Amino acid sequence: MAFHLASPIGDLPGIGSKAQRDFKALGLKSLRDLLFYVPFRYDDYSTTRPLARVRAGEPVTVTGTITSITSHPSKNKKMTLVEAMLEDETGTLPIVWFNQPYLVQTIRPGTTLSLAGTVDFRYKRAMVNPLHEPAGTQVLTGRIVPVYGLSGSLKMHRVRTAMRSALSAAHELVDWLPSEIKEEMPLPDLQTAVRSIHFPESKEALDRAIERFKFDELFLHQLMFACVRRERKAHSAFEIPLNRSTLQTFVASLPFSITQAQRRAAWEIVQDLTKPHPMNRLLQGDVGSGKTVVSAIAASGVIRDKHLVVYLAPTELLCAQQYQAFCRWFPEEKIALFTRSQKVLSGEALGKEDLIERLRAGEVRVVIGTHALFEQTVELPQLALVIIDEQQRFGVAQRHALLEKIRSVSPHLLSMTATPIPRSLALTIYGDLDVSLIDEMPVGRRPVGTAVVPHEHHEAMWTHVKSQIEQGHQAYVVCPLIDPSDVLGSKSVTEMRAQLGKGSLMGARLGVLHGKLKSEERLEVIEDFRGGRLDAVISTTVVEVGVDVPNATVMVITGAERFGLAQLHQLRGRVGRSDLPSFCYLLPNQTTALALERLRCLEKTHDGFALAQKDLQLRGSGNVFGSAQSGFPDFKLATEADMDLMKKAHDICARLLQTQTDFLETPLIAEQLSVAFEAVHLE
Repeated sequence: MAFHLASPIGDLPGIGSKAQRDFKALGLKSLRDLLFYVPFRYDDYSTTRPLARVRAGEPVTVTGTITSITSHPSKNKKMTLVEAMLEDETGTLPIVWFNQPYLVQTIRPGTTLSLAGTVDFRYKRAMVNPLHEPAGTQVLTGRIVPVYGLSGSLKMHRVRTAMRSALSAAHELVDWLPSEIKEEMPLPDLQTAVRSIHFPESKEALDRAIERFKFDELFLHQLMFACVRRERKAHSAFEIPLNRSTLQTFVASLPFSITQAQRRAAWEIVQDLTKPHPMNRLLQGDVGSGKTVVSAIAASGVIRDKHLVVYLAPTELLCAQQYQAFCRWFPEEKIALFTRSQKVLSGEALGKEDLIERLRAGEVRVVIGTHALFEQTVELPQLALVIIDEQQRFGVAQRHALLEKIRSVSPHLLSMTATPIPRSLALTIYGDLDVSLIDEMPVGRRPVGTAVVPHEHHEAMWTHVKSQIEQGHQAYVVCPLIDPSDVLGSKSVTEMRAQLGKGSLMGARLGVLHGKLKSEERLEVIEDFRGGRLDAVISTTVVEVGVDVPNATVMVITGAERFGLAQLHQLRGRVGRSDLPSFCYLLPNQTTALALERLRCLEKTHDGFALAQKDLQLRGSGNVFGSAQSGFPDFKLATEADMDLMKKAHDICARLLQTQTDFLETPLIAEQLSVAFEAVHLE
């Protein structure tokens, strides 16, 4: 049977309805989807050795004849052991498989096999749980083998077999990258890269495939930014008069003093707003440095001039929090909240159509919302300023969608991020923008005491967490996403809630936060936590932004090694938001030397930029994966470590745009851009 890119995964041999559902849980429906589902790591079994020369701990492929194979329960009766003996002309090697009793039926004495794995001399000098296949096959042995994220009951062998079959459709892939760019870099063609990223013939072939995938991401990203920049330049902007006395009055009305760094950043922004061309500025500041109030200072002049301010936030939690802040700062103005589940104007709940009509009529001065504001039915007249909070969470395509709503006068754009990005990298990633930096923390903030807690000290740590709760304070417990299909985190959070409720935090009022909760339910949990009706919240990283509870004094992050330092720093920023002593405990599941070195960086510094630089050094430019932790979720493979490749993509994009602006000469690029802009993922 011939397979095509559009063929459903269920057409592949051995893929039944259950496996098809498991693939769908990973977002994979067609063979095209499958081919672009890249491994998260590789096992290198390309080294082959005779049995007599096998070394402990070395990933290796061996070939020989099975002379015996038996199955029996382990000593504690909790698992089944399959033990076999492999023989070649140089000697013998014991083989052990755990809980695979069926192998006794499928592998008979006298069978010649290739096996790939690692010999553990602590366990009878045996190769433990190796991959196996008939000698000479070289699909799973004698080569670099892909390792994929799994879902449900999917087994690794099934995914690899499906991928192997799907590669027969790779010849249909159309390579959108011009040949002159591939030759200049140099890069492999797309079909070769796809084959090599799954089943590389060598380490060199894998490296070239990874570089091609990364370059595609970075180059497309630069092209998309170029399109957005070009659209912005075609528009004029509202010139917002700079009224010093009004600004001073607003700053004086705040219930706290602002820092010199906040004053400097605000001054740079309000000066930009006076110009006839759209501002495009990135405001960087560490967690808790006070970026929101700087944006409010900028908004005050726009509000005074009777124009509209749009404040975009990535989550409904953050929207609700910022809505409350703007209502406090501008009590006389019409402030709206517009998300999927909430439509509010100055404290009054409205129907969707009613709020849309109020916006259309120009009655609103500030509207705070999520991607819901991108809907075609929402008109935003007199829009003069767009503030994007945690801007790296909004892909360039979403910004494009917002700008498409503006036909004549373009809004000024202020992007804010707490993800520390070196200036040179920010300019390369985000294009031609200006950068303002808040490098000073508000007065009264105490550093958060941070500690990596080994397993033997967990009990003492939970005792301290419980004591904080008994003193009237509150705690966060953050869980990583372990099962790739559990993308919303309900599984890991629910299990932790049950474990703590019966153990270390028995008697405490525990709430849960994860992506499967409806928006109203999430908001209710946060309000209960903020109001002191919950003692602790067990959560995914949904608390990373948008949760501000000054009474929370302790955070426990489980599986801490799974997160990047920048993300851990963001999470830590949820505590220490008052003058109370606060604590952050990091609980790694794996205690490798590198993992501990990374985590101990958080014990030593609270400087987000220093942490970002250290993370870059430790992960190195050879790092392939981990983009979900990199702060650039537009990318699957590329990370901030790929600075040189980013620069090349930036330069090639700039050169291409000097000769063509509408891509008539490169229609495949135009088509790829169109597909990318259409793939705007709404909340």
